[in-house]
Order: sequence, then C-alpha cells, then structure tokens
Amino acid sequence: MFNITNYFDHPTRPGYTVFKFFEKQRATYFEELLKEQNIWYESSLEENNEKNIYLFGVRKGDEKKALKANYLVSGKYRKPTISNLYVRLIIFTISLTLIVLAILGALKS
Repeated sequence: MFNITNYFDHPTRPGYTVFKFFEKQRATYFEELLKEQNIWYESSLEENNEKNIYLFGVRKGDEKKALKANYLVSGKYRKPTISNLYVRLIIFTISLTLIVLAILGALKS
C-alpha cells in the first residue's frame, strides 16, 4: 500500500505509532520536540546501504502531541512548491488577474 505520510501503526505493538524520518536533522529536531513536551518514545536507526532511516515509536495516548511535533518538523524543513521567485510572481499575477476579471464579468452580467 502506498503511504504518503511518515507515520504508521506499529506492526507488532498495537498501542504505538511509528514516525519515520530519512534525514538526520529532521529526526534530531523531532526528538528535541518530543523531549520538550515530555513525550515518552523509543527510537532506533535502520542502516541501509545508501541511507539511514530514523524511527520513533510513540504511545497512542501521546499521538496527538507527537503529530503536532511532526507537523512542526515538516513546516520547518519544507521547501516551497515553486522555488523560483519570478515564476511565483508571474503565477500570482496571472491568478489575481483572472480572479479580478471573473468578478468584473459577474458584476456586469
């Protein structure tokens, strides 16, 4: 099954959720946030040939707080969808122009 999130139910322990990170800095920040919020967790490192996978097991009772920490990690390290400033401005200008024309067209009819 295809999963676009970085968390899933623990395969052998039903009361736990596992969070998975592929970058050390994201995993480190997530661990800091868990410690700040006094969330108990287990962590492990899976070493593959090319990259490491950082895993954190969190109890289901702390899942909401851990999800919030996970979203903070995603927000801190996310990259813009359109990284080029000029392309972003062009798309914004075209979108704004179309919205204004649509509103004017609705008002005139």
